Amino acid sequence: MDYAYIRGFNYQPSYGTTGLELWLNFNADTIKQELGQGKKHFPKMNAIRLWLSWNAFKRNEKRFAENFDTALEIADSYNLLVMPVLFNRWHDKVLDYGGIYIDHFLPGVSWVQQEDMFCPYLEMIVGDHAHDQRVFAWDLCNEPFSYGCPPEEIPNIVAAEYDWLEEMYERCHSYDVEAPVTVGIHAGHGRSGIEQIEPISDILSIHPYYKPNGPTKAEYEKSLDVYVEFAEQVGKPLLATETCWGALDDAERVEIIRYTLGELKKRNIGWLVYLLHHSLIADAHRQEYGPVGDPGNLMFIEADGSLRPGHDIFNQF
Repeated sequence: MDYAYIRGFNYQPSYGTTGLELWLNFNADTIKQELGQGKKHFPKMNAIRLWLSWNAFKRNEKRFAENFDTALEIADSYNLLVMPVLFNRWHDKVLDYGGIYIDHFLPGVSWVQQEDMFCPYLEMIVGDHAHDQRVFAWDLCNEPFSYGCPPEEIPNIVAAEYDWLEEMYERCHSYDVEAPVTVGIHAGHGRSGIEQIEPISDILSIHPYYKPNGPTKAEYEKSLDVYVEFAEQVGKPLLATETCWGALDDAERVEIIRYTLGELKKRNIGWLVYLLHHSLIADAHRQEYGPVGDPGNLMFIEADGSLRPGHDIFNQF
């Protein structure tokens, strides 16, 4: 598969604030409508990164598995390939999404830990779809190694998180999966981050967000070149599984998209931008719908299904 031709979006349904809420209140009609709006506004759209919820699976395994299959069917009806996100380690101070916390993997830190606690989830979701052609890749975990303090202040935390990820990676491959398994690394980790997750990534997944108030364009472009160079060194495909920083102002966001996608395209890096549709999760809506954090508003499609002003810029790339 040539990942340079991926032109897609991350997708979070509009009706919930957390992964747990989205999957417990699974609404196939809404998902079908919103992905249909995506195809209408963005005809080149060919893939989605669909975030799952281990927490919701724990509440009702059978129902979650059925809903996951329904989501794959809906995506397939629009000729969209799917990258499911199995676990999430991104947490937000304004409106947290939920997912995996330190309690789940740092040995001895919490009583929630149980032997093989994630195995039923992986077996039913990954194992049962090991040869499913609708899945083009499995994102093992979104943005691990994200800490609020220097990792050396928490002894063994990096090693413990890596050991957990490695175990999950090996478990996925024990099902003889056809689609590659990867780990979506946080943009701020740079070269060291992509080197860290390379042994447990069949393809390399980066989150290259250009922020107008962050590093300069020259520094951003250099970081992309470093990613490309490393991917060539290890002989693995490279894909931006999150990109295009947000803004409350529509015109400002359009310019961020224009610059970001232009730089990715120059380097033949495909993308799954963040985020297709208005949602109640963090930073995916206008301010009247709830609190908004540092990224501002990341959506491309408004709550009423209309295109956010200027965001058809996506179609130029």
